[in-house]
Amino acid sequence: MTHRRYWIYFLLFVFNVVCYLDRINMSVAGRSVAQEFGLSPVQLGYLFSSFLWAYVAMMLPSGKLVDSFGAHRLAAAGAAFWSIAQMLTGAATGFGTMILARLGLGAGEAPTFPVSYRSVRDWAPYTERGLAVGLIQAGTLFGPALSAPLVAWLISSLSWRWSFVITGAVGLLWVAVWMAFVSTPEKTSWIPEPERRHILAQRHGNEPMAGHSGVGYRGLLRSPSMWGLALSQGCAVYSVYLYLSWLPNYLQTERHLSIVNSGWFTAVPFMVGGVVIILTNWIGDRILTPKTLPTGARRIVVVTCLLLCSVGMAIPFVDSLTAVVILTILPVSFGGTASATNAALANDLLRSQADSGRAFAFMVLGGNVFGLLAPIVTGYIVQATGSFSSAFVLAGALSLIGAVASFTLTRHTLGEETPVAVGAVRVAG
Repeated sequence: MTHRRYWIYFLLFVFNVVCYLDRINMSVAGRSVAQEFGLSPVQLGYLFSSFLWAYVAMMLPSGKLVDSFGAHRLAAAGAAFWSIAQMLTGAATGFGTMILARLGLGAGEAPTFPVSYRSVRDWAPYTERGLAVGLIQAGTLFGPALSAPLVAWLISSLSWRWSFVITGAVGLLWVAVWMAFVSTPEKTSWIPEPERRHILAQRHGNEPMAGHSGVGYRGLLRSPSMWGLALSQGCAVYSVYLYLSWLPNYLQTERHLSIVNSGWFTAVPFMVGGVVIILTNWIGDRILTPKTLPTGARRIVVVTCLLLCSVGMAIPFVDSLTAVVILTILPVSFGGTASATNAALANDLLRSQADSGRAFAFMVLGGNVFGLLAPIVTGYIVQATGSFSSAFVLAGALSLIGAVASFTLTRHTLGEETPVAVGAVRVAG
């Protein structure tokens, strides 16, 4: 049997690479932007975080849109919108107009993870979910790894403005390819018929699917597992966004690296993390069984990743640049891996296809509420203390909290109706 569905995974991997290319552009350009517009560390923190304001506000609506219109349509619409906003960032005339462009970026990127995770549910046989999520979400780490040196070179060779224009154009190119080749598994013509039948027969495996049209947001919020997924996602994403937003600036200011060198050193932990995210989820698929998947056994992988992520709190206590880079590998790679594995865990626990976009949206919302705070809190810490030390310790402590939340809460199925709740939850969502 062929494996042409892996081309879907690859295109979604590139989708996430482009998404994070556009996010890290501001991180690398931040010092140049701050110098041109005279921004303080607090203002720079708000600028790093601003795209997440719209991203968080649009997350739950985007989850419902994914369920209503399909992941393939929302992928194209979201990427086109955010790519145009990215290009407009290069035309900003000051702090205010740059904030507006970043809000557009966030609104366009809001469907990214609901699209990615729903696509796994649509395209991946159940025994391949972890690997599919790992391959796709590796783009969130390979994206910064590949992009940080590229953006640093564009800024040094052209200007920070041209870096935004060029990276935005890359997203529009992806939209053209996606629209030309991808639809649903049922309608994508270049998938051989035997493989199509295998996907449709195996994407839910032997799981007992709920015989109703979904419980909606209200029903999902009654599940402890939904809250465990959201909280652990938040604690993992806080670390990822701390390093995604501030690592280049930290290397430039406290470790005295040039823009280009900070780009290369930023790339290392994200590149390693991209490999870790794939291997960890592949191993998870191999050791878990159809019997243990619906019980939430995959949470052990999430917990382990969050414990390793917490090691980042040791960064302030080392002097060697090599040691710093090694220590950043752990929170970046295992924070990203924890968030990806959470998506596979949510798929394991879901009982209604109709709830999938909403469940993923709420989980990602939990992650990005924390993610939204990471750049801002770090900006205040740096301005108040003149150091990043407390910021790294805080991120490590949150990882430990996330491990506890995942271990204790993510034990129950998502989307089950109960006799007393049926009437109430059918109107939800």
